[in-house]
Amino acid sequence: NMKKVYKSFLIVLCLSSILFLFSCAEQDEASNMPISGKIPDEQADSIKVISTSNNVIDYELTAVHYYKYYNTKQTFADTVFVTFYNVDGSVKSTLKCDKAEVNDAENSLTGIGDVVVVSDNGIMKAPLMVLDRNNNTLYAKKGVTLQRDNNLLIGEEMVSNLDLDRVEITKVSAKGKLDEEEVNW
Repeated sequence: NMKKVYKSFLIVLCLSSILFLFSCAEQDEASNMPISGKIPDEQADSIKVISTSNNVIDYELTAVHYYKYYNTKQTFADTVFVTFYNVDGSVKSTLKCDKAEVNDAENSLTGIGDVVVVSDNGIMKAPLMVLDRNNNTLYAKKGVTLQRDNNLLIGEEMVSNLDLDRVEITKVSAKGKLDEEEVNW
């Protein structure tokens, strides 16, 4: 009879240990989420998102990890690559970054960490860029470089469109290296 009680105790001990491990693992998972402590409503790995308006593809986003929260209207993604398209289907520009946040309420996309935008007009790099999708304006912050041909422009903050053909340095920090010929930006 004592053996039976001991065996039951061991089974209960094992089960409670397993439950404890699972609850700890779930807690760690929740604290590692983009919004700490909140498990996302949707979660996916190796995902491709295609956004359209009026039957035209606006952009195509690929990400290694993807987390969507319904109540805050936020989507977070890791290792992101976005291709933006013109109305005729040609590529307007591309954006790559370590992490991205899409805020549907504000209609914005924020690229964080090693953000690089490439278009026919140049290459813009910054640690942080915010794209206002209402007017397709790109706000590059925290130290920005813009390279066009052999010209390198460096500033603290820049504002541009997705084509990188209209660029304004809103906060000058450093220097620019220009070719001898007149540059008309």
